[in-house]
Amino acid sequence: MERNITKNKYYNTDSNNNLTPLLTYINAFISKKNILNENKNKSGIYRWVNTINNKSYIGSGINLTKRLGSYYRNSELTRNPRLINLALIKYGHTNFRLDILEYCSKDKLLEREQYYIDLINPEYNILKIAGSLLGYKHSNETIEKLKNRVITEEHKEILSSYHSNKYVNQETRDKLSIATTKYKKNNPLSVETLTNLKYKSIEREGVAVLVLNIETNEELEFSNQTAAGSYIGVQRQAIYRAIKK
Repeated sequence: MERNITKNKYYNTDSNNNLTPLLTYINAFISKKNILNENKNKSGIYRWVNTINNKSYIGSGINLTKRLGSYYRNSELTRNPRLINLALIKYGHTNFRLDILEYCSKDKLLEREQYYIDLINPEYNILKIAGSLLGYKHSNETIEKLKNRVITEEHKEILSSYHSNKYVNQETRDKLSIATTKYKKNNPLSVETLTNLKYKSIEREGVAVLVLNIETNEELEFSNQTAAGSYIGVQRQAIYRAIKK
């Protein structure tokens, strides 16, 4: 039988921290189709286990099919050289077992992921705080890469769900507002910085936009499509479509 199924919500452990998963796919290579089909639109916690050395990795996903599918893309494994990715490349999916430890709501993902990380202390998890880089020192090369990193929508949604129920009282909001205003006043942006921001905006949103008033022949230049649209009174998309035509 390829997988074991239990109806427990949270799972018992013995003295060796052996879990009873909700689902177990003994051979992740052979079971790829089942893994992707059976976990569609489900959020939860998973564990990769190297069946050769018994090392493991704990992770979570809002959409497990999407998250687990990334482990089958060689481009993703090589682009992000985490220990679990390097191990999958080295040993192959055939030598990995995949456990679905539990399904849970989006706002509980980080909490439950942290529970299993603390319980198992998985060897492939360099970061021991779920959703955090705490306790991890990056090399200078990695730091440069992080500056240009792209945060996935999935990760944004997990963090958003985790913090959505946190309440910030008015007193704290007022203090943050005062501190921000004071900082901006005491640390004005230089002309060079403003110029850099302008060109970064142009790079992000497209080329500068020149607006011609056909009645007065007045020309106005805007650094991006959003600014031009705001002046005219239309959405940025309208400016984009006009330029495209």
